[in-house]
Amino acid sequence: MSIGPMKVKIRFVPQNTTQEVNVERGSTVTDLLRILHRRPDSVIVLKNKTPVPIDDIVPDDQELSILQVASGG
Repeated sequence: MSIGPMKVKIRFVPQNTTQEVNVERGSTVTDLLRILHRRPDSVIVLKNKTPVPIDDIVPDDQELSILQVASGG
């Protein structure tokens, strides 16, 4: 197992933009969202079109998608 930061590629939906972020190995999805200044209750994080729980460890060498959710009345 490697030690130190890793790069994670993030794709934002529906903006269709990408960003690479450095996170420490072993960081959770919540840690990643904190780095990106996103609230966990305002987005859904996806890996291969499957939702990822916010307490999961960020996978190495993966592309994650962040889907902005909207609610209203």
